[in-house]
Amino acid sequence: MLVSHREIPGVMPAMVMPFEVREAAVWNDLRPGAQVDFELQTRGGRALARRLRVSRPATSIEDGGDLIRIEPPAEALAIGSEVPRLEFVDQTGTPFTLDSLHGSVAAVNFIYTRCPLAEVCPRLSANFANIRRRFAARPDLVLVSITLDPVYDRPPVLAEYAGRVRARPELWRFLTGSEDQIRRAARLFGLVYWAEEGSVVHTSRTVVIGRGGRLAAMIEGSNYGARQLGDLLERELEKNK
Repeated sequence: MLVSHREIPGVMPAMVMPFEVREAAVWNDLRPGAQVDFELQTRGGRALARRLRVSRPATSIEDGGDLIRIEPPAEALAIGSEVPRLEFVDQTGTPFTLDSLHGSVAAVNFIYTRCPLAEVCPRLSANFANIRRRFAARPDLVLVSITLDPVYDRPPVLAEYAGRVRARPELWRFLTGSEDQIRRAARLFGLVYWAEEGSVVHTSRTVVIGRGGRLAAMIEGSNYGARQLGDLLERELEKNK
């Protein structure tokens, strides 16, 4: 299994690396994007994950400290699936489609500009800002942030938000559209969201799209480090250069 993991003090920094799993039964519970706990055993240059358990399912959300499992939409794309043509408008008011990114690697997340929780949308945007700095010399990497609040987040609002994070329009697109367009995109990428008391409650998922327009990887939740996502992107950038 390929894991984007946190720092293991005294052993290794946060990074993306493969681990061998020999406990066949756990595979039934594993899905791309799930968070897992395990014991690390190193022997003969091999990294073995033992006593593996899923600590957070691939689609879940916290409600008052309780973890609620939310089934992803039936039409959610699987790893390796081709991403269909999805139409939006970016922060400059220019029409934009995801299939126009063929030949580039893209990272896609979902945010909204009025998000009140520092550990969710602002954290996702901060991670993207760090990614853009790390890959400043890579014009073949494009970041895409899709709003979950399209009624409020029109292009001028997104442009102001983009300015705050110093996003260059050609390298970091902030997208909006009709409610139906946003809903379709969210469902295809396995996101669940709903309006509640003036805010948007939503799961979080960051996906990586390869040069051929296929879904290459995903990270569930917002509690990940920019280096972890960056390592996933670097692996994808090195393919088919």
